[in-house]
Amino acid sequence: MKRRWMAGAAALWIVMAPAARAQEATVTVPRAEMEKLLETYALIKRNYVAKADDGKLFEGAIAGMLASLDAHSEYMNKDAMREIDRESTGSYVGIGIEVEDDHGQLRVVSTTPQAPADKAGIQAGDLLLSIDGAPATGLPSSEAARRMHGAAGSVVTVGVARRGKLRTLRLTRVAMHNDTVRMRMTAAGLPWIRISEFGSATGADLAAVLKKLDAQGAPRGIVLDLRNDGGGLVSAAVAVGGAFLPAGTTMFTARGRDADTEAKVTVDQRYYREANTPDVLAGLPAWTRTVPLTVLVNGASASAAELLAGALQDNRRATIVGSQTFGKGSIQSIIPLDAEDGIKFTVARYFTPGGHEIQARGVTPDVVVHPSAGADETLQLREADLANHLPPTQSPANDAAPRAVPESTRMFGTRDDKALQAAIGLLAPGTKPGTALAGMLRKWTAMAKGEAASVGGAP
Repeated sequence: MKRRWMAGAAALWIVMAPAARAQEATVTVPRAEMEKLLETYALIKRNYVAKADDGKLFEGAIAGMLASLDAHSEYMNKDAMREIDRESTGSYVGIGIEVEDDHGQLRVVSTTPQAPADKAGIQAGDLLLSIDGAPATGLPSSEAARRMHGAAGSVVTVGVARRGKLRTLRLTRVAMHNDTVRMRMTAAGLPWIRISEFGSATGADLAAVLKKLDAQGAPRGIVLDLRNDGGGLVSAAVAVGGAFLPAGTTMFTARGRDADTEAKVTVDQRYYREANTPDVLAGLPAWTRTVPLTVLVNGASASAAELLAGALQDNRRATIVGSQTFGKGSIQSIIPLDAEDGIKFTVARYFTPGGHEIQARGVTPDVVVHPSAGADETLQLREADLANHLPPTQSPANDAAPRAVPESTRMFGTRDDKALQAAIGLLAPGTKPGTALAGMLRKWTAMAKGEAASVGGAP
């Protein structure tokens, strides 16, 4: 059995080779229901107004079966399976821009230095209006990213607008790697480390940042930013936790259908180290496990980001600052059906070291700081708002938590970033509000050029 622990919209994905399924117990198939399915198929084939494709009919039947389970169980076509590989390896072919939803429009958050989008002059704040002639307005950011991915050397046409001026650009896709960790020193002398998602190289990239800091002497504190981090590889989240927690510390527990079965995941190489690769945490300075730490979260911190925040909180290793997290605490298994497609369905829930359930509840910050609300802002969607979501087994005590508004990544590090200011104030008491951010604002343009940072999540 081959396992891959991931958490994009999911938490822990277990990838099983088809051969492994032969060892599973047989399942009794309900005869009446199967006959009804086949009768429906026959009626469609005989009477539908157009010729019905067998592949699409049964693909739809499988998709409907999975959709009836919960919000995160689904049929996965070849494009979805390819996206799994991208999130797993961090390698992809694209143009190097990160976009996010802004009231139904897709706005550029950042561009990767020297990538095709950067060379063409696309900047943070630009609107993405079309992809290959099709409107991009209303598309989920994940779907827009998928459409901008493709084969190396192929061309994608994008329409972008800045201050009302539209440009249509033909960009050649290139092979790229999705860097997910960036670091910037605040004016208070505290490192601000942002993780945009958990990829295969996240643990190693974080370790490199910490070793670079060590060369200048141990910092007096660190701000770890997990806002708008929707998840990624759980093994990467365990590696990040291991950079700040002692070996053997519990990260989370997982519980399946049987209430008496529980799996515990700890800070141990077997949970984060890939076979035949070095230990990414080897050689870290001792201060990384004791340095004062604050962690920033918000309503878009989900899955593996919640898992990490909950572990650091319950182990009393960090102060969690921000707003209630999304509440994605279920574990999915992905099983290939053939060479191209597969299915994903929920097999377990995960719990923090203190036994707190995250599913449909989220992580409650120690210090609650809500983002500023605009006049036309909608409230942040949570797991509990999703149709057919898996209900929590514990009482939904956090349902009464005030709803925050969605935050744009472009606002992080600006004068309006109240959560970052609060985190800096906790680590450096007496710091005048706003002062710590002033230095970052002066260097913001330099950061976009990749001076000492690498920006992740770009399609």
